[in-house]
Amino acid sequence: MKKILSIGCVGMLICASSFTSCMNDFDTPVTGNAFGNNSIEPGRTISIANLKEKYDGFIDTSSDTYTTMEGKTRIEGVIVGDDESGNIYKQLVVADETGAIIVGVNNTGLYAACPVGQKVVINCEGLQIGSYRKLAQIGTTYEGKVGRMPEYEWKQRVRIINKPQMFYEELKPLEISNATELAAIDMKRAPLLVTLKNVKFPEANGKVAFAPESDIASPTLSFVERSINFADGTACKAVAHTSIYANFSKDVLPEGNTDVTGILTRYNNNWQLLIRTSADIKQNN
Repeated sequence: MKKILSIGCVGMLICASSFTSCMNDFDTPVTGNAFGNNSIEPGRTISIANLKEKYDGFIDTSSDTYTTMEGKTRIEGVIVGDDESGNIYKQLVVADETGAIIVGVNNTGLYAACPVGQKVVINCEGLQIGSYRKLAQIGTTYEGKVGRMPEYEWKQRVRIINKPQMFYEELKPLEISNATELAAIDMKRAPLLVTLKNVKFPEANGKVAFAPESDIASPTLSFVERSINFADGTACKAVAHTSIYANFSKDVLPEGNTDVTGILTRYNNNWQLLIRTSADIKQNN
């Protein structure tokens, strides 16, 4: 009888040990992030502003030129603009404390893994940098220009750092209250996160929407541009550039004084404001 009990106890100990082992395996946290390439070295080798300055001859040009980035080239920054609403399309805007740049990826739903507030390190060695109408972009070549890199390339090029956070300094927009403040911004800084303070949409009448398909200027276009005025009545030289596919495109333009946040970009020598989501629009009256 004692022998039987002894065998039973051993069996119970083995089962308990196996169960504990399984539980330990189950509880072991997974290190790194499931998206991206965790083998990329942390930290940057160059700031975004210095990267743009280094390749300025391929960015601030009258034609859309590009070159390949050679040698160790890593940037680290925070996503300040994503494609959640569809107004930014197949692109992310990455910023550090010195500046920001467009990163093109040939896929939608990028915000699922790389939302606003996500810190990333991007291995740029071998990628292309250049311009689209003088706006700095990183990607791969497409029809002789800088295009969007394939998604598989992006996954090999990006390392996700921690979880998204909204306290990063890069997420604090530059506030612009008048035409003089806008004119003081060097266009080479584009793209940059800004808030236009106390502005008005002169076309707002309770009916006109941001970008209904019926308002496109030409059948070949897929966006609508709306004028903006500062509080003193002077025209803002940045227009609200909105895709007809943005999920807020049919929202009615706000009437009265409004704070409008977005990504300030350039198209040659003209400013364009890309509102990220409808949450960027704050009425003050």
